[in-house]
Amino acid sequence: MAAALLSPSGRRRVAAALLSLSGRRRVAAAIRAMTLFAAIGACAAVVGCGDEPAPPVSVCGDVAPRTAAATAPDRRLFGLASAYPADGVVSARTDALLTSQRARRAAAWEAVARVLAPVELAEPTAAGPATVPRFRTWYDGEDFTRVFQRAYEALGAEGRTARAPLPDALLDEAFLWNPRALDAAPEWTDDRFAAYVARIRDGLDVAAVGGLQRITMSPEATRHVAESYPEILRCVNEGKPPAIVDTRGESVQRLAREPIALDRCGQRELGPFYVGEGARLIARFAGSGGELAQLRLRAGATLLDSVVRCSSSADQPCEVAGPGTFLVELAAADAAVSGVLEVDALTRDAVVPGCLRGVFPLGSASVAQEWRRVEVGPLPTYDTSGGALAARLAAGPRATWGDGDGFAEPNADAIYTLRIPSGATFRLAGLHIRTRELDHYLNITLWWSPNPDENFGADRPASIRALGGPWSHYAMCVAIDALERDPDASGGFGSDAPSLADALTAANDGGASWCSNPYIDAAPGLVQTNCVGCHQHAMSGTAPGEVVMDPVAFPQNGRLFVRNNFPGDQFWGLDAGDDLAVTIAEAVAYWDSAGRRTP
Repeated sequence: MAAALLSPSGRRRVAAALLSLSGRRRVAAAIRAMTLFAAIGACAAVVGCGDEPAPPVSVCGDVAPRTAAATAPDRRLFGLASAYPADGVVSARTDALLTSQRARRAAAWEAVARVLAPVELAEPTAAGPATVPRFRTWYDGEDFTRVFQRAYEALGAEGRTARAPLPDALLDEAFLWNPRALDAAPEWTDDRFAAYVARIRDGLDVAAVGGLQRITMSPEATRHVAESYPEILRCVNEGKPPAIVDTRGESVQRLAREPIALDRCGQRELGPFYVGEGARLIARFAGSGGELAQLRLRAGATLLDSVVRCSSSADQPCEVAGPGTFLVELAAADAAVSGVLEVDALTRDAVVPGCLRGVFPLGSASVAQEWRRVEVGPLPTYDTSGGALAARLAAGPRATWGDGDGFAEPNADAIYTLRIPSGATFRLAGLHIRTRELDHYLNITLWWSPNPDENFGADRPASIRALGGPWSHYAMCVAIDALERDPDASGGFGSDAPSLADALTAANDGGASWCSNPYIDAAPGLVQTNCVGCHQHAMSGTAPGEVVMDPVAFPQNGRLFVRNNFPGDQFWGLDAGDDLAVTIAEAVAYWDSAGRRTP
């Protein structure tokens, strides 16, 4: 029974039960759950467990359950997660992206290249210097649990009672501590960790660092959830928010928060960043050591063609009005200076996400991963050509991708593959990538294809091919809005990529947009859907699986917007998937319980 409760499926059952309760009953139940978990296995949060993934849950995008988290030893190997290098000006092209499938796909492939870029492990292995794709270094639910619990405990009794915000200093310390969390586990001696690292001898072992992650979040996304804990708790206790609201207010999006160290008379620039009509760009630098000679905001994408629009010194912020593209420039005086630069975009007439402290930062991204075990049999493959896709979409609102149109046995050169310590080998069949570079995200999904240079892989750019290995074998679709606004159903690919043109024509009915993953979106109806319509319901009280079940409440298989209020800023990780809202509620309930109010 204990093992079942500590398993991911057991925790999901507890989480679902908690979310079904009203506010006060939920808190009481969370206290009991925390006490029980602590009694039967406190070490589970440190070392992780489980070798094989549970059967995939056929729901939207990044809400499949995780089963083998990045353990504390693996986090030590990763070190700090690699930040997602977001494109700060892609939003300037929103209108062009909305009306051009070619432009959307080009922007999506660029984001994919940033997500897949190789990042070196923080510590050496027996395989020598080793790299993993950037998204594999990102934080999972276990990382979030460790970081949040560390920062929330350090908040102190008074701060916890007041539900005070987590100061930047506490969050900075918690993230820096996380790679060394293993030091708190006495059973993990230096010799044991050395033996753990010594087993990593080849590429399959390196790929397995982090385990069978289901969902990973970039550092900016993870931090934003943690610092939004008071708002998340309020939503957990107050229940379902309205779908349509008329009230508007100030919304702030963090564009950058970066430590800066400048030598005497040194200079540094960040950006460019685009802010739209009615928005303002605000830059602040808080430092120590010498004095900052100047903080400037320059209108333009490069120093050569930019004009200074704002200049300040010391700790004074700089602020400019959009629309425009701006660079942030820092210059030190006659002594070295260090500190933190923060760049925000402020919009005063926006629908504010009520369950978060503003929308997710520009550098926020998440990746859901669908793994298939090699030993159980061949990998099913799916035909996404124009004719096959047209037949599927015509099969009715409850159509599915089915069990596959064929089978393949790709090797590690053709599909991302890892081998976990038990010896079991897994293939990465699909990925669902979401980045907050646009208001409704770049919603990108990749699936393995036996014909990688046809239809949804026909326009693969050199940046993806240059990554080598398996990454040229995945097809891709993207959605950024609920409606398809491209006047050319073929996306303009008729002459240079006719197989892609045929597939896009089949998917484009002139109304709602389309983007679906054969391996991730397996439930009835999801072959018809897109990513945008599903994610609008995050933290709304609607369960992911309900989105395609009611054609009246969720028309066209949940593809269309039926709300203007996105309380979780379209991120399902709060109330599905990793259930981070429940993680927060459990930790808060634990400290609220008798005898734990003092530090």
